[in-house]
Order: sequence, then structure tokens, then C-alpha cells
Amino acid sequence: MSADGRMVAWLASGDGASRLVLFDVATGTTERAVPAPASRCRAFTWSHLPGVGLAVADTGDERTRLYRLDAPDADWTPLSGPAGSQLRIAGLSPHRPDQVLLAVNARDPRVHDYEIVSLRTAGRTTVLENRGYAAAYADESLRPRLVETVAGDGSRDFWHGPPERGRLFLHVPPEDALCVRVAALTGGGGAAVYLVMPAGTDGMRLARTPRVEGRPAAPRTVYAVRSADLPQVHFSVAGRPDVVVVESARRRSVALDQALDPALRALRRRLGAEPILVERRVGGRYWIVATHHPRAPAEYHLYEPGCDTLRRLPTDSRPHRRPALTCRVARVPLRGGTRAVTYLTRGPAAVTTPPGGPSGPAVLLVHGGPWRRARWEYLSRRAWLAALGLTVVEPNFRGSTGFGRAWVNAGDRQWGAAMQDDLEDTLDWATSRGYADPDRIALVGGSYGGYAVLQMAATSSRRVRCVVATSAITDLPDFLTALPPYWRTARPMVLRRIGDPAVPAERERLMAASPLRHAANLRCPVLLVHGRHDSRVPVRMATRMFMALARHGRDATLALLTEEGHEIVDAVTRQAVDELTADFLGRHLVGRYLVGRAGAGRDERPEIRVLETRPC
Repeated sequence: MSADGRMVAWLASGDGASRLVLFDVATGTTERAVPAPASRCRAFTWSHLPGVGLAVADTGDERTRLYRLDAPDADWTPLSGPAGSQLRIAGLSPHRPDQVLLAVNARDPRVHDYEIVSLRTAGRTTVLENRGYAAAYADESLRPRLVETVAGDGSRDFWHGPPERGRLFLHVPPEDALCVRVAALTGGGGAAVYLVMPAGTDGMRLARTPRVEGRPAAPRTVYAVRSADLPQVHFSVAGRPDVVVVESARRRSVALDQALDPALRALRRRLGAEPILVERRVGGRYWIVATHHPRAPAEYHLYEPGCDTLRRLPTDSRPHRRPALTCRVARVPLRGGTRAVTYLTRGPAAVTTPPGGPSGPAVLLVHGGPWRRARWEYLSRRAWLAALGLTVVEPNFRGSTGFGRAWVNAGDRQWGAAMQDDLEDTLDWATSRGYADPDRIALVGGSYGGYAVLQMAATSSRRVRCVVATSAITDLPDFLTALPPYWRTARPMVLRRIGDPAVPAERERLMAASPLRHAANLRCPVLLVHGRHDSRVPVRMATRMFMALARHGRDATLALLTEEGHEIVDAVTRQAVDELTADFLGRHLVGRYLVGRAGAGRDERPEIRVLETRPC
């Protein structure tokens, strides 16, 4: 919502180019749809200037540009500096409404400097020149107050200003490193720091730490949960946390300020679903809340708690396309006595299978990261697969975030080992319960998930019909030796948790856990999809894997996306990849043609180079 509360905006891509939809709050109608500043526009947010917004667009080679929108005139102005840099918005503040804090790596691709950009003049002022910090955190006046460094053992340190001055604020041991984040610096000059951090082995807490100069301060717990995470924290105008979003199997909103609890209860009654607070504007007069479900993207509502007025925002441009999907939560038993939160999504064809009848084809969908998690709510890839009539199984295997530090740390140096065991145990559970036909299983994953499904198909005794691996890591030593420059500060953590190829014994273990080593064992058809501009997982990971499969006479298809990076941003390219994937799964998993998405919304077609081998 804009700073003056007059407009709400959202990005919509549909089947074609991105556009920004502007909704007039006073009239309750969509005012207009403004073409995005670039076809690869990825994010939009309002500044604290009335009617002024900011958009971040991908240039096609994993570089980014920043644009200013003047909503009354629907006019876009580029604000980014030197071409070819990566940037992100690091801060906006009502105390300095005409400025934005950017993190930009134009000077050095390994680190992000922090610059304040004027929204009025586009003038730039460097406020922190990065000397190897992992991140910087700014106060309400957009001044960096804390900087973060990462040590060789993967631990993290937060400092009052540059660490060379020796003013340590907080030390985070390596086992907690993936579970600590700064939620906000509040009060004058960042007088208090709020952090989300571990509480025991399986819990998380919101903690407040006075910003005591010159010595570490003990964090004081404000709110804690077990077997869950706190992905969002909302703050009052006075800078106090008053609503947190808690996520275990699903998300829910919790009022820390009891004065807000009646509004949340009223929203639950009226929406018939859990309201997830997205943002508040104009001193809390307006709330934007979301309701999530697995069958379609979130529904958004504009709520005025003062008068208990609720309006649905027309963000869904394709409501008639919603398939009748069901998504249930299961806590799947794993070897060793642990359990993994797993999501089982089924479309109309699967749901109508009679009890005790034959199991249908299924897809094991493995999330990337691996330091991420699968969620109950809508995921386009999962919903699309389920709508094709496939049962989709998504486990939160060890190493997944959101379930406490013990579960994250259980994945350390377990690529190709215990993390694979979790996937095997999940499929054993799905087939034993009749959710999946053991003879009709496909493996699908991207990034780490692409690695895991290739490794599983190559090393498991289980029969797999086919594999779809997008942006997959196929050679662990090569990947770890040539990490992207901007992962410089993350390198110690990555080596600690995966392995160090500079150590001979480790290198051999990592190679043995690499799909490239086992190409000859891959007996099922493989579809490799990779963006040419991928800077996180180089495209050679896919081309080398394809050539190895070809040398061994395996059935393999390689789709090179010439205008994409690690993620597929362009809507038209996504549709083309969906059609290719639907045809692949139809031929090898189902035995019949599967209908992909509808045709592209733009006349041009993306350039995708497809190579195929002919199996011996």
C-alpha cells in the first residue's frame, strides 16, 4: 500500500509480460494496469513518498536494475547505478521518505557496498564501503549500525560498526548460524535490536537485545515457539513487535499486543481461514492480510480494523483455472525415530481414486537450498503437477529450515547420505500407504533438489520411471571449488556443511556423492533444464552430465535456457518449460499425453536449445 493509503499495487505476469496493477482504495476498483519497467520485473514495493514506488528487474544475466514509479503519471525512471551490478533494497524508512538504502556490488562482485539513493534526484552517497562483511543492518534513519562477519568455522559475529574497531555485539556459534537473523533495529539510532534465534534444539524465539556499545549484550526472549519458525515479525509505529507469524506445518498470526487480538479473531471469523498479516500502513489504519491455500496463489484483503471493513483485492486474474487440489500434512516416520513434516498434494484424478483401488503415478518433489523448506500453501510447480493428475509428495528432509537448529544441523555433510535416506523413507511411506504406485514414480527437483533426484536415481535400488532436474548440482567438488564470487562470506558455512574438496579424503567422498560419477547407473530417462546465465550453479553442471549420460548410451534430454539464470523469471519461458516437462512426464511416467499450460501470452517464443540422446 502506498504511503498515503490511496493505492494498493501488485505485480501480475499471467501468461505474458509483467504488469503492475494499481487499485484505488477510495473507489474500491482497479484503476489501471501499468506495463512493468522490464519484462523480467521481479519485485515491487512502495516507498514512503506518496505515490512513489520501486521495482527491481532482472536484466536476464542475473544482474538487477532499480526503477522508480510515479504512480499518478505511470512513469518509470531507472535509478540503478553502474550497469551489470547486483543490487537489493536494504532499507526504507518513514524518517527519510525520499531515500532508499541499496546494497550494490558494482565496485567488487564479491561484496555489497551500501549506498543511499535519493528518490528525487537519483543522487548516490556511499555510507558503508564493504571490506568483506557478510551484511550490514541499518537503523530507522537508514544508517548502518551493525555489520556481520563470518569466521572460518562458519560462526557469525555482529559488530558495532567496522569490526577492526573491536566492538563485538553478538557472537553466533556455527551450529546456530543458519537460524539467526536480524528482525529490526528500532528506537533512536537503533537503540534496540530484535533477533530471531534458536530456543533449544527444536524451537525459535524472538529476542530483544539492548544495543550496548562496547560489550556483548544478553538477548532477552520476547516470544518463543517449539518445532516452528517465526518467518515474519511486525512492529508498531513505536518500534515494538506486536504481531508475529508462526510457521510449523502451516502459518498463523499471533498478537503480541493483546489489543490487536480482537481484530485477528474477527478476521478469522469473516475469512474462514487464517489471516496472515502482510503489512500495515497509515499508522495501522489499513492492514493487508493474506489467506493461503494449496490450490491457487494467496488471496489478499484490505482490512480497516477501526471500522471492521474488509475488502478482497482482485489479485487473482485467473480464478477459473483453480483446480480442485487437496494438500494434507503428514509427519512421516524416518529411520532413527525422527519424523519429517511432509505435504501430500493430489488433484482431481488422484482424489477420485476409490479407497483400496490402485495407486496412481506420483512425483517426489524435492525442494532446493537445501536450507529452505516445503510449505503447505500454494506452490506453482506442485499445483501444476497435481493438476496433471499426479500425486505430489514433498518432504522436509533433514537440513530443511523452519524446524529448529537440530534438524538443520542434522543435514551437515549428509549430501548423498542421510539426506537421501529421508527421501527413500518418504517414498516407502507413500507407497505403503497406497498414495503412490511403486512402479510409477518420477523424481523432480531444482538446484539442491535437482542434485538429490539425480543422485537418488543413480544410486537407489528403487525403480524410477524418470527424472526432471532443473539447475542441478552434478559435481560437488567442482561446485564447491568454484563458488560464485558473491558467496565469499558464505563460503565457510558452505564448506562446513557440505565438505571441503581441498582435503583429499573429503574430495573423494564428495565425488562419490556426485551424480556425475554415477552417470552409467542412471537407467531411467532424464530431463536436464538449465539457464545459460546461472551464476550459482554453472551451466557446465548440466552439459557435463548430459555428455556423460550420452557416452553411456542413456536416454537424456538437455534444455538450455539461453536467456535465464538460476531461476526461470520470464513467464513465457516458464510456459515453454512446462510444456516440455508435461510431454516428458506424459511419455515416461503416465504413458499418455499430458496437457501443459496454455499458450504464451506474447507472440515471441523463448530461445530454448534442446539436445537429446538416443539410448542404446
